[in-house]
Amino acid sequence: MPTSPPESATITELDLEIAGALEVNPRADWTLLGRALGVSASTVGRRWAYLQEHGLAWVTVAPGERFLSNASAAFINLSVKPSRYQATIEHLCSVPEFATVSMVSGAYDVQLDCFAHSNEQLMATINTAFENLKGISSRNVIFLTVLYRHGSQWSSGSLAPDQAQLIRQRGMEASGPGLGSSLQDRLLSELARNGRASWSDLAAACAVSAQTARRRVERYLATGYFSLRCDTSPALQAGRREISLGLNVPAPHVEVAGHYFSSLSSCRVSAQVLGSENLTVTLRVRDYAEVQYHEKELHALAPGSTVVSRQAVIRTYKRMGHLLDANGHRQGFVPLPLWA
Repeated sequence: MPTSPPESATITELDLEIAGALEVNPRADWTLLGRALGVSASTVGRRWAYLQEHGLAWVTVAPGERFLSNASAAFINLSVKPSRYQATIEHLCSVPEFATVSMVSGAYDVQLDCFAHSNEQLMATINTAFENLKGISSRNVIFLTVLYRHGSQWSSGSLAPDQAQLIRQRGMEASGPGLGSSLQDRLLSELARNGRASWSDLAAACAVSAQTARRRVERYLATGYFSLRCDTSPALQAGRREISLGLNVPAPHVEVAGHYFSSLSSCRVSAQVLGSENLTVTLRVRDYAEVQYHEKELHALAPGSTVVSRQAVIRTYKRMGHLLDANGHRQGFVPLPLWA
């Protein structure tokens, strides 16, 4: 379990740059990062070890841009009775399919990101995960149908463009799916825990050669069903705040609106959905006033659009399977069933 950083610890500019570099290329080697950042490879490795040890930053597996063509996902909003809140949160965090669990503002109290390897598994989770929870007073399920942008494509922009270009991952050659093997499950499970595990460590954990581990992982990532991403605690997010918008956009304009939001540097998620809204976007902004600007732009691009909900994230308890403490530091892990 990661230990809490000392109270006297400070986040350096180099730490922000390292995290930003791993957002661009999560498995870039330390030599490449050191060259881009103007420091030694050993310095980069030492600072990353510190960030990871104290739960300040980590690399993990996440759904990729083609995930919905092979699996299913939904956003679930819940109203929770105050007297049952803590017990409800603890239960929700224990459910493997609930990848992310957050307290939010607005009409609901909790938002869940739910992922499943099939529509049948998704429906089974929705039908059974809430059966014995007495604290939930209402529920709203929104199914993802088209993904314009996913969380692994977001970057904090902490690097200069030339630095980002230097470390940007080269495009991997697309290959056939090659999905569903036990080796895939073992490799992705190890990467979900530690996305920067060495090829030799992955090989030892999965009883294959380092060359096989690397070749298989790169093949899986090339399919677009899975991706790697660097997540961080609020200490490394430079005051950014996460907010989700639920939108109803006239059908002829949904694609335009979805691509508009996906083009924003602040956008983490832009997805066409089926539910009480037809487009959901998640932004990381420095000022909530930015959201009003984007709403004005939306109305110019897609007249007749309406905002169904605005939800600011107050606290995240679990992000892509990683359990977080009150300060947003990683403190545990619940494997997603996609790579458990």
